[in-house]
Amino acid sequence: MTILTKQRPLTEQDREWRLSLKQRVAEPHASDMVIRMNSTYLELVDGDYSNRGAMSIFGMFSVMLFAWVLYTIWHTVIFDNYLNVEWDRQDEFPMMVFSIGTSIGSLLMIAGSLAFLRVMGEWFRYTHYPIRLNRKTRMIYGFRNDGTVLAASWDEVHFALRIKKQVAGLTILGIGGLVLKDPQTVSEIFSFGYDSINRDYCLRHWEFIRRYMEEGPQSVIHADGVGLYLPIADKRETLWQGWVELVSNDAWNPIMKWLMLPFHVLFFVGRLVHRATSKVPLWPADVEAACAIEPGDPYLRDSSMNPVGYQ
Repeated sequence: MTILTKQRPLTEQDREWRLSLKQRVAEPHASDMVIRMNSTYLELVDGDYSNRGAMSIFGMFSVMLFAWVLYTIWHTVIFDNYLNVEWDRQDEFPMMVFSIGTSIGSLLMIAGSLAFLRVMGEWFRYTHYPIRLNRKTRMIYGFRNDGTVLAASWDEVHFALRIKKQVAGLTILGIGGLVLKDPQTVSEIFSFGYDSINRDYCLRHWEFIRRYMEEGPQSVIHADGVGLYLPIADKRETLWQGWVELVSNDAWNPIMKWLMLPFHVLFFVGRLVHRATSKVPLWPADVEAACAIEPGDPYLRDSSMNPVGYQ
């Protein structure tokens, strides 16, 4: 779950694009983002989950590039100079200044790349960042990128459509939850995972969330986009599941599917690094206690109901 913690004023756009908790706005669509659902809570995955690994490959390239620079410099210094009996040492001082300076710069770039990927939640954090909506206590819980958990009241959050980013002239919208310090000040912003250039698609996903919280699981149990439940509740994805997630965005287009294949292979390597360096998010004991599922819940749904091979 993407979370911004810098305080800012509530804007006119926040007010104009506010989403009502009581009013139906579209037909609900789960957008294939459900991890599990029952009469107590709905758990959704973050929007970066399916593409996770893409950013890692750039981090790997950066680390490997500057590690190669370090290796090259010191291999030259040691083997071509100090271990060379014919070296007269006339250029020793400028060589060492250059080598040490370049090494410090390279180490800083490696450390910066690692720190950036950690802050972004890609390495040394969590395999995914779930958000859980408890309809009985009317609370929202979400994993922040730093590993802490947000807890906010469903009834007190200001929900609104937001511009998440603009790419190549396209405006990508998402669903934001604005936690208010007071009626005029936003203290924290979280985003549900789904985003789209199509406003109606965003509203359909919002309606899935809203209708679950306001009308119960029976109102969305057969909604579009619920088909498969993501098999990542309290566990790591399998390698096959990770590959499926990466290619799923382009699988519908036979041309893009093949054009993107080399990139998907690269991103999958990055996803393996992400998987190896990240831990599975587990909810704190107090959250689990507040989200206890009643025995025999008829609306209990999770990946155990998926076809064999995607459980």
